[in-house]
Amino acid sequence: MIQDVIERIIRPELIEQARAIIDRSQKIVITTHMSPDGDAVGSALALANYLRKKGKQANVVFNDTPGDNLRFIPGSRSELVFDNQRDGTPDTHDQAIQAIHEAECFICTDLNAPTRMGDMHKEVMANGAPKIIIDHHLEPDEEAFDVIISHPEASAACEVLYTFILQMGDDSLIDQQIATQLYCGMMTDTGQFIYSSSRPQVYMIVARLLQEGFDKEKLHRDLVLEPERRTRLKGYVLQQKVQILPASKAAYFSLNKAELKRFNHQKGDSEGFVNMPLDIYGIQVSAYFREEKNFVKVSLRSKGEFPVNLVAQKFYNGGGHRNAAGGEFFGTLQQAELLFVKAMQLFANYLEK
Repeated sequence: MIQDVIERIIRPELIEQARAIIDRSQKIVITTHMSPDGDAVGSALALANYLRKKGKQANVVFNDTPGDNLRFIPGSRSELVFDNQRDGTPDTHDQAIQAIHEAECFICTDLNAPTRMGDMHKEVMANGAPKIIIDHHLEPDEEAFDVIISHPEASAACEVLYTFILQMGDDSLIDQQIATQLYCGMMTDTGQFIYSSSRPQVYMIVARLLQEGFDKEKLHRDLVLEPERRTRLKGYVLQQKVQILPASKAAYFSLNKAELKRFNHQKGDSEGFVNMPLDIYGIQVSAYFREEKNFVKVSLRSKGEFPVNLVAQKFYNGGGHRNAAGGEFFGTLQQAELLFVKAMQLFANYLEK
C-alpha cells in the first residue's frame, strides 16, 4: 500500500500546522515562481483544484503567463496573471491584485524564497496572512514562511504535493484532472523520468495517479510536440552555437536578442535546450545564457555530483538543485560566458574522472 510507504514522509506536526491554517482560511491564493515551468504550473493547479474540492475559494496567481509549451497541462491558461506588462491583461492584473489583497492564506509551490515569485512578491509579502510552502528546493527561506514543507530529495514539487494530500487524509479527493496535473509536473521536472527519479516512491505515486485514467501516452506526445520555429532554433543552436570545453567536460551556448527575434522566439521555445549538450559523450555540465532586456538569464545542468547550484549561487545570483540550477547575470553575454569558463576551472575537483 502506498500509504504504508510514504504516509509519514512529511513531519506530522507540519501537516497539522498547515491543516489549521487551511481550515480557518476561506480565501486562499496559490503562487509559484516566475517563468513557471511544468512542475510549477502542475503543482499550483492541482493544489487549487484540491482546495476547491474542500470548499475553499482558491485562486492561482501566476506572476507571468505559462509558455505555449505548457498548454497541454489542463487549466494552464485559466488562472490569474499578475504581470500585465508582459503578457497578462489589465483586467487579469486587477483581479490578481484583489485576490492577493483579500487572501487569508498563501500557499507557494515549487519555490523556496519570496523573490522567486517575481514582481508580485512585494504584494504577497505585504499581506500578513500565513504563508505555507510546498517545495523541493534546497535552503528554503525560513523567515519568510510560517510552515515549510520542503523535501529536496523529491523528484518534483508535485511529488511533495501528492504526499501532502495523502497525509491530509484526502487521497480520495484526487480526480482525473488533479492526477493529470500532478503527473505533468513530475514528468516535466524529471525530463520524462530520466533525472532525479530513482526513488521507488516516485513510481508508486505515478501508479496511484494512473488509476484516475488519464491518457499518459498523449501527455508525453504533447510534451515533445513543438512548433517549426522551435525545431529550427534547436538546429541552429546545435550546429552553430554550442561551445565545448574539453578539459572541463563542459559545454555552453548563448542566444542574443537578435537571434531570438530572428527565430520568432516565444516564451517556452527554448525550454529544455540546456539539457541538449549533456547528450554529448563526455560532457558533464551544460550552460545556456539568454539575453533579456536588463539581464542575462542563466540555466545550468549537470550529471553526477557536479553542484551547479553552487555555481549559480557564487556567480549568477541564483541557486537550485545540484543538477539543475539557474540565475540572472547583470552584464553582457560575453561576460556571462567568460565567468562560466572560470567557474568550471574553480569547480574542476567536482568533475568525474
